[in-house]
Amino acid sequence: MIRGLYTAASGMMVEAARQETITNNLANSETIGFKRDLALQRAQAELPVLRVGDSSPLPVQPVIGTLGTGSLVAGIHTVHEQGVLRETGRELDLAMAGPGFFTVETAQGLRFTRSGAFTLDADGFLLTDAGHRVMGTEGYLQIPAGELTVDNDGGLFVDGAPVGQLRLVAFAEQELLSKQGESLFDAGGQAALPVAAQVQQGFLESANVQIIQEMVKMIATQRAYETNQRALQAQDELLGKAVNEIGSLR
Repeated sequence: MIRGLYTAASGMMVEAARQETITNNLANSETIGFKRDLALQRAQAELPVLRVGDSSPLPVQPVIGTLGTGSLVAGIHTVHEQGVLRETGRELDLAMAGPGFFTVETAQGLRFTRSGAFTLDADGFLLTDAGHRVMGTEGYLQIPAGELTVDNDGGLFVDGAPVGQLRLVAFAEQELLSKQGESLFDAGGQAALPVAAQVQQGFLESANVQIIQEMVKMIATQRAYETNQRALQAQDELLGKAVNEIGSLR
């Protein structure tokens, strides 16, 4: 009976984590370059059920089944599938078709992003919308005045003259990247590999969040949470009866 309390409680904790993940996905559905998350769960260790009072000559009681002990959150998985590329017509808006990341420098070191909503500072350095400098293959990218064009390989040209090359990278184990906020990822010690991405100027990559799909998941998660909650309440009532009524003298 006590085990039932813990089993139901573990289910509530898993659904609460899933609900938090879905809420974060919905909150960032308009964030450029955002990648949705999934809360993964796994079953806790099962306990063997042994036959009691068995007359078998075996020294160990036969196992007749297993007993589940609940579930737990196995981790948060980021889905790196590409979002929809939306045309803006702005020359500093860049998007990548296919795998890859832009490289930026932050106070904590190099970070990587799919958000190409770039700007220029007073000195002409290319920045993210959060103010981090965008990296090229030769260092910072400083753009002189003039008409900027970006080719599919990430080459930057002003009035037809080359002024730099975006540092576009990919990773062998993308699932090891960790979110750092502002649509940035930390490589976690992985080597950044050069990638032949297709850069599109005048486009931005939308978040890969399907709002209706996430709302359906939210409803299902709430129902699962409520089911576990009712199971917990039922177990509590049974436990109360066991303590207060069973064995009492009439």
